[in-house]
Amino acid sequence: MLHRFKKLKNTEIYSTYCDSFGTPSRIYKSHWQEAVLEEIENSQVSNDKDSLFIIEFSPQNDRPIWTYITLGMSKQKMLNGLRSELIWLNDQSNKEIVELLVGLSKYPFYDRTSLDYGQTISNSEVHSSFKMNSLLICPPIMETDNTAHLLDIFDKKRIELFWLLPIHQEEKKFIKDKQDFTKLLDLWIEKDIDPVILCNSERKSTL
Repeated sequence: MLHRFKKLKNTEIYSTYCDSFGTPSRIYKSHWQEAVLEEIENSQVSNDKDSLFIIEFSPQNDRPIWTYITLGMSKQKMLNGLRSELIWLNDQSNKEIVELLVGLSKYPFYDRTSLDYGQTISNSEVHSSFKMNSLLICPPIMETDNTAHLLDIFDKKRIELFWLLPIHQEEKKFIKDKQDFTKLLDLWIEKDIDPVILCNSERKSTL
């Protein structure tokens, strides 16, 4: 099945997504200037500069999580000069993640700001299904082993892959007190916390 994707007129990044995460279970398309979000077929993914795609991958044998990743955000540079795509990992399928990724992808360009490692983003939605209401932008530590080729492609293209990781308020305060988000990552390593656990939307605080 994967050989089909490589024959389509898709980006190298999209092909690498498929090689890394398997066959997409759903693909959503949005336009930069519109709020409309539509589900599309694999063959409709393109290099169209006006389109933003959110791709959902279901769990695989060696990857027991749902993967949501953007395609198209990196075509523009943020104010800090960085180009990026966003990835969100979750223990369950959740359409709200798709909607949030659309907004977060457009946010730096609409508000003339930037995203970067260590930043936290609060969910401003009044009604949300998420227990943890803050997102930490951190390196994709889940991807270091199984998807090394994907990270190599991003590195060669000078694109950042921002992992949007939901965290507890207690963990957010820990980062603020330490003034260094890597202290939280170091703590997780020290406690030997499996990154898969961090993808559980109902997980307890690690502190």
